[in-house]
Amino acid sequence: MARGDRLEVEHRIAGTTVTYLHHGVDVGDGTVVHARPHDFRNPFGGGCVVRTSHADFAEGRSVRVRNDPPAAFPPCDIVARALAHVGRDGYDLVIDNCEHFATWCATGRRSSRQVDIVVGRIAAGVSRAAAAMSARAAVGTAERVAVRTLLGTSVRVGLKTLIPAAIVGEAAALAAEWTAHQRGASEQASRKAGEAAGLATTSFAFAAAGAAAGPVGAVTGALAGATVWLAGSAAAAAATTAAWQVAKRVARG
Repeated sequence: MARGDRLEVEHRIAGTTVTYLHHGVDVGDGTVVHARPHDFRNPFGGGCVVRTSHADFAEGRSVRVRNDPPAAFPPCDIVARALAHVGRDGYDLVIDNCEHFATWCATGRRSSRQVDIVVGRIAAGVSRAAAAMSARAAVGTAERVAVRTLLGTSVRVGLKTLIPAAIVGEAAALAAEWTAHQRGASEQASRKAGEAAGLATTSFAFAAAGAAAGPVGAVTGALAGATVWLAGSAAAAAATTAAWQVAKRVARG
């Protein structure tokens, strides 16, 4: 670890087994500058930028370096930017958290991969569920809808499969992407992990629905599930951007 490095330490969300990463900037003299809530048990209760010892930042946990995205400033400038804001109030979990602050010190841009993962996956889940609801409305009282698979064949899929598969698939994608990020994977690698998990889960859900028709039904169901997931991923990209803008407006009140 060196002067100007962005540090991260794993914390656990109170009362759960889910972890998240707390970020700070290494000053190089045994201290760390980081934005933090006044009480980690109440992350929505406000907070400020503080300068603490490395030991207080770590709280007995393992600390690692994550310089992703790459720094746009030299170490001395990163540290100067961090120190200039010590004592500043205004911590916000959604739009101005510890990761936003540390990333801004190094790159000039406020971004939080952890927030992006959650907002992105929620937006994608809503988009997929809405598409399934629209399909149901479009076919009226019919119980099955045709899905044209990537192989060019059409498979009729039960509408009752679409919404649960969308929710379960997106939940699997969120869990996989979040876990990969917590373990130190890059943004691209963690996103790929999420997409792979969502694709596999959705394909399995559709395969299970088609298994009543035998092996062929299971295979065609899996193809339909893969098609639904991949099509949903493309459509969800725009929804993610829109949802992020809404989230920022709501957070600002």
